Amino acid sequence: MSVDTSVSTTPSAKPDSLWHRLRRKPLALSLAYVGIIVYASLFTNHPWRDNGVGLFDFMAGGWPRYWTRQDAWFNILAYTPLGFILALSPTHRPSPWARVLVPMAIGFALSVSMEALQTLIPGRVSSSLDLFFNTLGTLCGAMLSLFYGPTLLAVAGRLRQRLDVRRLSAETGLILLGLWLFAQISPENLFFGLGDLRTLLALPPTLPFSPNQHFLLETLIATLQTLVVAFLLRGVLARLALTRWEQFLAIMILLGLGVCIRTLASWVLLSNLPLFGETARWAALTPGGLTGVLLGAMLTMPLLYLPIAWQMPLAATCLMTATVLVNLMPINPYSPTALSVWRQGHFLNFNGLTRVIAAIWPYLALLFLVWTDHQLARGEAGRTRL
Repeated sequence: MSVDTSVSTTPSAKPDSLWHRLRRKPLALSLAYVGIIVYASLFTNHPWRDNGVGLFDFMAGGWPRYWTRQDAWFNILAYTPLGFILALSPTHRPSPWARVLVPMAIGFALSVSMEALQTLIPGRVSSSLDLFFNTLGTLCGAMLSLFYGPTLLAVAGRLRQRLDVRRLSAETGLILLGLWLFAQISPENLFFGLGDLRTLLALPPTLPFSPNQHFLLETLIATLQTLVVAFLLRGVLARLALTRWEQFLAIMILLGLGVCIRTLASWVLLSNLPLFGETARWAALTPGGLTGVLLGAMLTMPLLYLPIAWQMPLAATCLMTATVLVNLMPINPYSPTALSVWRQGHFLNFNGLTRVIAAIWPYLALLFLVWTDHQLARGEAGRTRL
């Protein structure tokens, strides 16, 4: 008797849902990044109003009177990832010209829309120069993807397989760590101190400023946040056969990257303060913050010997303690960012986004830690029954 195997009834033969198809394509990532650009471009604390200027009059305007190379580079770098992601789409992969021209056209259309809507936002100045640099950034991203995209995809695929990123825990952990790095861009944030809700809720400081108290609180916050980041990365790397020294090295690299991003942002955004000059460039590297990172790094290695089932509750405790201290932290009146209205330029567009991410990150991380601890407990229970 023969068996017909032409039609399989196994679950693997069923067509994937739309969500699974989107996750395997750059479309989902492109839409997410477009959402970030839209939010950052249209963020404002003031109501929109008609200024009596046509939405597209900026395209006929000449060279703007005031512009800086910093603003130009910011526009280019902001749109470069969009061009890179769009060029990875499989719909136009066979044609190199389509991989370049289609993303550039999308970037141009998006930039035109954002510049047009910014004419309705008080304090924003739409400019054809911004449109040019945004489109140039999209073009640069598409060109980078054309030459280096396949190699990066191959490396990312091997890394994804090694990390077993198909697990929701690993994927979510990587996203949280990426958001943590992104939140370090704003020099307004305390050194590794995330979760400050006072700005969003317009709450006044609860404690008066004292130099010694400020130093101790900043040191403690940075120490606790360093441990939280270490435990998060430890959870992401759980499936890799890494020694504790290799895990420690990976944690130090991530922390060093966070410090470098914070320092670079300080150099770029605070270097033109008239009252502080060169001192403002190092405003991000506060004594309390550096001391806290050093203490956290020293505590990380012995804590890695704890069972991972203990590390998640400990990380949640450190996270909530640091978040409470951040919201009690007095404002330093001698900080360059507090004494001067630093010229944010086009960073104003992303300042609201970084502020929101910095405010909600600890609460997202807490949900992740609780969920991960629950999954670990279920895994231990399953092995015990076996």
